[in-house]
Amino acid sequence: MTGTLQALTLATLAFLAIHILPSSFLRSALVNKVGEKAYLGLFSLASALILFWMVQAYIASPEGPLLWQFENGARYTAIVLMVVASILFFSSFTVKNPTSIGAEGAVTSEKARSGIMSVTRHPMMWSFVLWAIAHLLNNGDLKSVIFFGGFGLLALIGTFMIDQKRSKALGADWVSFRQDTSNIPFAAILTGRAKLSIGQLWWRVLAGLVLFMGLFHMHAMIIGVPPYPL
Repeated sequence: MTGTLQALTLATLAFLAIHILPSSFLRSALVNKVGEKAYLGLFSLASALILFWMVQAYIASPEGPLLWQFENGARYTAIVLMVVASILFFSSFTVKNPTSIGAEGAVTSEKARSGIMSVTRHPMMWSFVLWAIAHLLNNGDLKSVIFFGGFGLLALIGTFMIDQKRSKALGADWVSFRQDTSNIPFAAILTGRAKLSIGQLWWRVLAGLVLFMGLFHMHAMIIGVPPYPL
């Protein structure tokens, strides 16, 4: 079911629902019935299928009305946002993060409070948020607002939902971890609760820049739209 803005909206709502509803109150009941591993497997499969539907619906949908159109400066802003997003995304794979599935035991580790974790305890989620904002700045048509807005909204909501789940599961250890980190990027550093460690970040920054350059130069070839400022 693709080809219309209504189909894209339905796919986006389904993508939001499958991530938000089970995480809020259905997960425990489903895990009790089918088991943790089976639940995660079924959830991953359903999520992948709905994501595929959402992407196909976006490709097939008409653009719809133009809601905003910024000048060339938006492309420069998007480049800055995507550089940061690339660094966050790459860095999220280089640390044991207690907000990740299966890594809850890292909540007491000092490494989980330094490096990229001193910037935000949700580096992957914020990479998606920044990616969505960057694309929304340069795509003001309705179908892009639905698609990228849905992704960005889910990632942002996800940071708070993960925090809530970890708080219930980890208790006092989570309270200590939360005090030394922040959800909003750089908030813990600006308030003096964390320190920015260049020694742990420099190679992650370089790797993130390499990732950004690769994505930047392949964008026109893969997506069909050049991201360069005009």
